[in-house]
Amino acid sequence: MSDFSCSNESVTDIYDIHRYYMGWQEIDGTHTASLGGKRMRPTLAMLAADAVGGDLDRATPIAVALEYVHNFSLIHDDLEDMDRVRHHRPSVWAVWGESAAIVSGNAMLKIADAAAWKLRAAGVHEPVALEAEAVLTDHYLKMMEGQYLDIFFETEVSITVDQYLDMIERKTGALIEASIYLGGLVAPASGPDRKKANALKEIGYELGRIFQIRDDVLGVWGGEATGKPVGADIKRKKKALPAVHALSTSEGTSAKRLNEIFQTEGDLDEEDVHVVLEVMEKLGTQEYCQSMAEERWLTGRRMIESLDLPGGASAEFIELGEFLLVRES
Repeated sequence: MSDFSCSNESVTDIYDIHRYYMGWQEIDGTHTASLGGKRMRPTLAMLAADAVGGDLDRATPIAVALEYVHNFSLIHDDLEDMDRVRHHRPSVWAVWGESAAIVSGNAMLKIADAAAWKLRAAGVHEPVALEAEAVLTDHYLKMMEGQYLDIFFETEVSITVDQYLDMIERKTGALIEASIYLGGLVAPASGPDRKKANALKEIGYELGRIFQIRDDVLGVWGGEATGKPVGADIKRKKKALPAVHALSTSEGTSAKRLNEIFQTEGDLDEEDVHVVLEVMEKLGTQEYCQSMAEERWLTGRRMIESLDLPGGASAEFIELGEFLLVRES
């Protein structure tokens, strides 16, 4: 049974659920000014389109598709993690139930495919449009592989940093990488500049890592700005980078206690969360995670500066990278 009820007793239109989740309306259907997320992936696609001197209209269908794919994944992710809040609002499953969340998420993925099909109407030639659709599909499958690994790792006693990096490169990195690559691929009216599109793709690879590592930091130490309490990821025993670092570097009684805590059935209580946070503070876990993100950014920034991008494109990518490194939500 849902914890939240709709004032309208009629069956809710599946697209009303989408409008709510995208931040366009409230549960009861009234208009809202909620932003509904960062819109980072379509922004990356449009930045890449501009960076190759392309036509933004040609990139718009794939930018829209990327945002719908991302939100499909979040609707399901909220259910898989039993998260009741997203963007400071009740999540879909918390309002309409688990089955509705599954179906509405699936429908959003198909809307993404329909949006990508409109590349042709935007002037993208058939071979390039087909390639873009194939890349999008390949990368959202990688995203699903990463989500599966993230769930699977929750029941593993320990994982390595390399296993963690492989997981985030799929779960988060794949779609961010695709966003930059696809924007650069489809935008030029004269056809793809593959050298530049592939260079942008490598930048996307680094930005994807930075985004997820920072996300992991916020999942433990984020607080009010994230809409989740401090220690949220610890409570669920997520094998995000802070947990991976603490479990792999702690010694003696601290190591024994952490292993006991992370093998506890169900969510952790506040006392256990506090113990884990204390161990992480002694180990310098937050600093370790942030330094890893900063290392990735040094690599990404060098890549950006090495490209001959038109106008202020380089400055815009650098500004974005700097923001991802320190964002608070």
